Amino acid sequence: MRWFFLATALLLGACVSPVVIDSQEGATLDQYRSYAFVEQSEDHPRELDDQRARAALKTALAEKGLSAATAEQADVYVKHFFKREQRYDGSVFQFGFGFHRNNVGVGTTTPVEGDITEEYKLVVQMVDPATNNVVWQATSRDRLYDEMRSERRSEHIQKAVAEMFRRYPG
Repeated sequence: MRWFFLATALLLGACVSPVVIDSQEGATLDQYRSYAFVEQSEDHPRELDDQRARAALKTALAEKGLSAATAEQADVYVKHFFKREQRYDGSVFQFGFGFHRNNVGVGTTTPVEGDITEEYKLVVQMVDPATNNVVWQATSRDRLYDEMRSERRSEHIQKAVAEMFRRYPG
Protein backbone atom coordinates (compact mmCIF):
# COMPACT_ATOMS: atom_id res chain seq x y z
CA MET A 1 0.00 0.00 0.00
CA ARG A 2 2.87 2.33 0.81
CA TRP A 3 4.26 1.81 -2.72
CA PHE A 4 0.91 2.81 -4.20
CA PHE A 5 0.98 6.18 -2.44
CA LEU A 6 4.61 6.74 -3.40
CA ALA A 7 3.91 5.89 -7.07
CA THR A 8 0.84 8.15 -7.07
CA ALA A 9 2.84 11.06 -5.59
CA LEU A 10 5.58 10.62 -8.19
CA LEU A 11 3.07 10.40 -11.01
CA LEU A 12 1.24 13.55 -9.92
CA GLY A 13 4.54 15.35 -9.46
CA ALA A 14 5.48 14.52 -13.04
CA CYS A 15 2.21 16.06 -14.24
CA VAL A 16 3.11 19.59 -13.17
CA SER A 17 3.22 21.80 -16.24
CA PRO A 18 6.48 23.65 -16.96
CA VAL A 19 4.48 26.78 -17.77
CA VAL A 20 1.61 28.69 -16.19
CA ILE A 21 -1.02 29.90 -18.65
CA ASP A 22 -3.59 32.59 -17.97
CA SER A 23 -6.06 34.18 -20.35
CA GLN A 24 -8.72 36.84 -20.25
CA GLU A 25 -12.14 35.38 -19.61
CA GLY A 26 -14.15 35.23 -22.83
CA ALA A 27 -11.17 36.07 -25.05
CA THR A 28 -11.28 34.41 -28.47
CA LEU A 29 -7.61 33.98 -29.28
CA ASP A 30 -8.20 32.32 -32.64
CA GLN A 31 -9.27 35.68 -34.08
CA TYR A 32 -5.65 36.88 -34.11
CA ARG A 33 -3.81 36.24 -37.38
CA SER A 34 -0.97 38.78 -37.29
CA TYR A 35 1.32 40.08 -34.58
CA ALA A 36 3.89 42.73 -33.84
CA PHE A 37 6.40 42.77 -31.03
CA VAL A 38 6.14 45.50 -28.43
CA GLU A 39 9.36 47.38 -28.94
CA GLN A 40 11.58 48.20 -26.02
CA SER A 41 13.16 51.57 -25.37
CA GLU A 42 15.69 52.67 -27.97
CA ASP A 43 18.05 53.66 -25.16
CA HIS A 44 18.71 50.07 -24.18
CA PRO A 45 20.37 47.48 -26.42
CA ARG A 46 18.49 44.21 -26.89
CA GLU A 47 20.06 41.71 -24.53
CA LEU A 48 21.14 38.26 -25.69
CA ASP A 49 18.32 36.45 -23.87
CA ASP A 50 15.81 38.87 -25.41
CA GLN A 51 17.20 38.04 -28.85
CA ARG A 52 16.93 34.31 -28.12
CA ALA A 53 13.36 34.68 -26.85
CA ARG A 54 12.30 36.76 -29.85
CA ALA A 55 13.72 34.19 -32.30
CA ALA A 56 11.93 31.35 -30.47
CA LEU A 57 8.70 33.36 -30.39
CA LYS A 58 8.84 34.06 -34.14
CA THR A 59 9.09 30.32 -34.79
CA ALA A 60 6.31 29.40 -32.36
CA LEU A 61 3.96 32.11 -33.64
CA ALA A 62 4.53 31.04 -37.25
CA GLU A 63 3.73 27.43 -36.30
CA LYS A 64 0.43 28.68 -34.84
CA GLY A 65 -0.41 30.47 -38.09
CA LEU A 66 0.33 34.03 -36.98
CA SER A 67 2.33 36.22 -39.32
CA ALA A 68 4.51 39.21 -38.54
CA ALA A 69 3.06 42.64 -39.31
CA THR A 70 3.72 46.27 -38.57
CA ALA A 71 2.39 47.67 -35.30
CA GLU A 72 -0.39 49.50 -37.16
CA GLN A 73 -1.59 46.37 -38.98
CA ALA A 74 -1.13 43.77 -36.21
CA ASP A 75 -4.13 42.00 -34.69
CA VAL A 76 -2.22 41.42 -31.46
CA TYR A 77 0.94 42.72 -29.81
CA VAL A 78 3.46 40.28 -28.34
CA LYS A 79 5.41 41.39 -25.31
CA HIS A 80 8.06 39.34 -23.56
CA PHE A 81 10.34 39.98 -20.62
CA PHE A 82 12.34 38.17 -17.99
CA LYS A 83 10.92 38.43 -14.49
CA ARG A 84 13.71 38.62 -11.93
CA GLU A 85 13.37 36.76 -8.65
CA GLN A 86 15.80 36.38 -5.79
CA ARG A 87 16.26 33.15 -3.88
CA TYR A 88 18.15 32.79 -0.64
CA ASP A 89 20.44 29.76 -0.49
CA GLY A 90 21.94 29.11 2.90
CA SER A 91 21.43 28.28 6.50
CA VAL A 92 19.06 30.19 8.70
CA PHE A 93 20.26 28.37 11.82
CA GLN A 94 21.59 30.76 14.43
CA PHE A 95 23.18 30.15 17.76
CA GLY A 96 23.27 32.77 20.45
CA PHE A 97 24.14 33.22 24.07
CA GLY A 98 24.20 35.99 26.60
CA PHE A 99 24.28 36.87 30.26
CA HIS A 100 23.02 39.59 32.49
CA ARG A 101 23.94 41.05 35.83
CA ASN A 102 22.49 43.95 37.77
CA ASN A 103 19.93 44.86 35.08
CA VAL A 104 22.61 44.94 32.36
CA GLY A 105 22.74 42.26 29.67
CA VAL A 106 25.09 41.33 26.87
CA GLY A 107 24.41 38.86 24.07
CA THR A 108 25.78 37.65 20.77
CA THR A 109 24.68 35.39 17.93
CA THR A 110 26.33 33.65 15.02
CA PRO A 111 25.86 35.27 11.62
CA VAL A 112 23.42 33.89 9.06
CA GLU A 113 25.41 32.52 6.14
CA GLY A 114 24.24 32.17 2.59
CA ASP A 115 23.99 33.68 -0.86
CA ILE A 116 21.23 35.36 -2.78
CA THR A 117 20.77 33.83 -6.22
CA GLU A 118 19.25 35.79 -9.09
CA GLU A 119 16.77 33.78 -11.15
CA TYR A 120 14.83 34.79 -14.24
CA LYS A 121 11.53 33.47 -15.59
CA LEU A 122 10.35 34.14 -19.13
CA VAL A 123 6.95 35.84 -19.37
CA VAL A 124 5.11 36.19 -22.70
CA GLN A 125 2.01 38.38 -23.02
CA MET A 126 -0.34 38.91 -25.92
CA VAL A 127 -1.97 42.33 -25.83
CA ASP A 128 -5.08 43.38 -27.75
CA PRO A 129 -4.18 46.68 -29.46
CA ALA A 130 -7.77 47.96 -29.41
CA THR A 131 -8.15 47.71 -25.63
CA ASN A 132 -4.47 47.61 -24.58
CA ASN A 133 -5.36 44.67 -22.30
CA VAL A 134 -3.42 41.45 -21.90
CA VAL A 135 -5.57 38.67 -23.36
CA TRP A 136 -3.14 35.75 -22.89
CA GLN A 137 -0.09 35.27 -20.70
CA ALA A 138 2.37 32.44 -20.21
CA THR A 139 5.03 32.25 -17.52
CA SER A 140 7.78 29.65 -17.52
CA ARG A 141 8.41 27.68 -14.33
CA ASP A 142 11.93 26.91 -15.54
CA ARG A 143 14.46 29.46 -14.41
CA LEU A 144 17.51 30.95 -16.02
CA TYR A 145 20.57 31.61 -13.87
CA ASP A 146 23.44 33.99 -14.48
CA GLU A 147 25.90 31.10 -14.34
CA MET A 148 24.33 29.17 -17.26
CA ARG A 149 26.28 28.68 -20.48
CA SER A 150 24.93 30.32 -23.64
CA GLU A 151 23.90 27.00 -25.22
CA ARG A 152 21.98 25.94 -22.13
CA ARG A 153 20.24 29.33 -21.87
CA SER A 154 19.18 29.07 -25.49
CA GLU A 155 17.85 25.52 -24.98
CA HIS A 156 15.87 26.60 -21.89
CA ILE A 157 14.30 29.53 -23.72
CA GLN A 158 13.40 27.48 -26.80
CA LYS A 159 11.92 24.71 -24.66
CA ALA A 160 9.90 27.20 -22.57
CA VAL A 161 8.48 29.00 -25.63
CA ALA A 162 7.62 25.70 -27.34
CA GLU A 163 5.76 24.52 -24.23
CA MET A 164 3.94 27.85 -23.91
CA PHE A 165 2.59 27.72 -27.44
CA ARG A 166 1.81 24.03 -27.26
CA ARG A 167 -0.93 25.16 -24.90
CA TYR A 168 -1.96 28.20 -26.97
CA PRO A 169 -5.40 27.70 -28.51
CA GLY A 170 -5.65 27.84 -32.25
